[in-house]
Amino acid sequence: MAIQHYIFDIDDTLYLERDYVRSGFDAVGRALSDERFGAYCWDLFCHGVRGNTFELALQKYPHSQSVSTLVDIYRTHRPDISLCDDARAFIESLPAWCGVISDGPIASQRAKFQALGLVPWIDCPIFTAEIAAPKPSPVPYILASWALSAPPQACAYVADNPAKDFAGARACGMATIRIRRPGGLHAEEPSLDDVDREIESLRALMRNA
Repeated sequence: MAIQHYIFDIDDTLYLERDYVRSGFDAVGRALSDERFGAYCWDLFCHGVRGNTFELALQKYPHSQSVSTLVDIYRTHRPDISLCDDARAFIESLPAWCGVISDGPIASQRAKFQALGLVPWIDCPIFTAEIAAPKPSPVPYILASWALSAPPQACAYVADNPAKDFAGARACGMATIRIRRPGGLHAEEPSLDDVDREIESLRALMRNA
């Protein structure tokens, strides 16, 4: 069946996730009135630190706020991010509605959706935290196809993370397209056998849209 609709992941698919990370650390620094703190968090991230960034930053720049408070600031900030040029061009070229399926804390993912200006093209985004069915469950993929009034076989899911993005899409019959954006957090990881096609830019799909 020909592809009639495209459904997208958000992070490292429509924009670079590292831009959100930097935006979040900057927001934390502003909240603490300490730009050094945010800059140090970003430097840790660039050197591969994951999971305990705020603990390490508090050791270097002590503040009274708890790690949980800093995490909340990070997750609820208004992100300074924008669509990649190829993502905007591709979405604007599509003749029909498209969709979104995204894992992650609901406040963060909704804020990203709004900041990227996706409302004109995506009427019913699926945030898996709201339905208690994170990827790779097939449930969000089925719901996304229903929202588009299309069978899964008429949809393609475009995403970046081989560990979780594609198994659910494949299970319900969707085509799977992996984007390996330069600078993406998972760009160097090998694909599994549930990926139909690999691309580096959404412009590669425009002639087939």
